[in-house]
Amino acid sequence: MHGSNDMEFDEKSSLIRMDMRGSSHAEECLDCVVAFPAAVEQMRVEMDGGDHAETMLRRTTAAFGLFEQTDREGLLFAAAAAQDLLYRYITQLSILDRYTCKYCSLNVRYFFEQLSKRGVRTFYILDNTLREDRFQALLQLFELSGIGITTPRRDGTAWEALEIRLRAELDTTGHIAYIEPDDLVNHIDVAKKLAKELQCVATFRNLAPDNSEHEIINFQ
Repeated sequence: MHGSNDMEFDEKSSLIRMDMRGSSHAEECLDCVVAFPAAVEQMRVEMDGGDHAETMLRRTTAAFGLFEQTDREGLLFAAAAAQDLLYRYITQLSILDRYTCKYCSLNVRYFFEQLSKRGVRTFYILDNTLREDRFQALLQLFELSGIGITTPRRDGTAWEALEIRLRAELDTTGHIAYIEPDDLVNHIDVAKKLAKELQCVATFRNLAPDNSEHEIINFQ
């Protein structure tokens, strides 16, 4: 499975849509995220203890090994797609099992670690209603993937405290998500303002997960 640099970037609306056709090294780095549902299902069917995940990890390692700094913009586009793509896959899960957790903790986490090593940090802002089981799955799998989550549902409603947590998580892990899964508070505007101030690739979703578009709000 390969991605491409044919992701559409509409500068007026700042919406991106990924077109998974192509073979740039930057997009090949993202293949481990793109392959998440199919890879986990194969592991499950074969009752695979991790061999398939290890094979995918070697491919991702090779892709990052071939990546050149001259393609940094391509890597930024891959980074801009990664958290949203992972979120959309999680919303489609019907089973959360050891294979799902294994793949996230090994393969998806490796992708985000490699971004950090190349000085690329990500900040995802999600404003979608989530029922409790989906919310818990999102917490678990994002955190296994190396993404620090801050959310009013768990971490308190005061924006000042949430901002402190977001900044600390970004400094620690390099990849964060701010999630408002209900109408308990509305800090989306100030969260977006913060994301624009930070050195990171920041993206935002408030569309249904079956819509492939999401917004880029910072790209550095």
